[in-house]
Amino acid sequence: MNSSERDATIIRYSNRFKEFGYSPKTLGWSKNKEIIRHKIMSQIGVLDNHSVLDVGCGFGDLLKYFKNENIHIQYTGIDLNPDLVAIARDHHPEANFVIADFEDGFFDNKYDWILSSGIFNHKLDDNYQFITNVMRKMFEKCLKGFAADFLTSYVDFKEPNLFYAEPERVFSICKKFSKRIILRADYMPFENCIYCFKNDKFNEKTVFSEFDHEQSL
Repeated sequence: MNSSERDATIIRYSNRFKEFGYSPKTLGWSKNKEIIRHKIMSQIGVLDNHSVLDVGCGFGDLLKYFKNENIHIQYTGIDLNPDLVAIARDHHPEANFVIADFEDGFFDNKYDWILSSGIFNHKLDDNYQFITNVMRKMFEKCLKGFAADFLTSYVDFKEPNLFYAEPERVFSICKKFSKRIILRADYMPFENCIYCFKNDKFNEKTVFSEFDHEQSL
């Protein structure tokens, strides 16, 4: 994402915030769909005491989801927009929120899981390069894996300002980082979520180590 695209992103959400305030509409979606997305993100394997970095955290609603599910995580949120982060800090004063561009790689911390919802949805000069850059950084900074969602190209209607990614291409990008990938297209007809796992070791029978125990059952 170049500087003009970054500025446009900040302005877009600030304008929505002025119109809608603290609402999922500011983020561009409904409350019901937001909860479903958070559920799908969490199902990558987030458990109590895991550390989570939320890229494009907005109001910190992902943290709210984990609280409601009684999953106690070590949470950090990062977002470009100071208006959204200010609300997040008000609602979750115990959490760590950072106003910054994740692509800049400004910090050295690593996290069990890196989760991101909605950041790939708008058209840029080169969306696939942006996806590659961000996912590479996610993979570098995660200990267990990352999850990211996107609008799929398998749609019957397209908004001109939105980006609809080819799932096969996103899958191939993740395959550059890990052999162990899950592409989910089972929760909404026009959105996908991809899981990319850090541990992709496999045994002599070509079974990933995470599933070794199942061979003895």
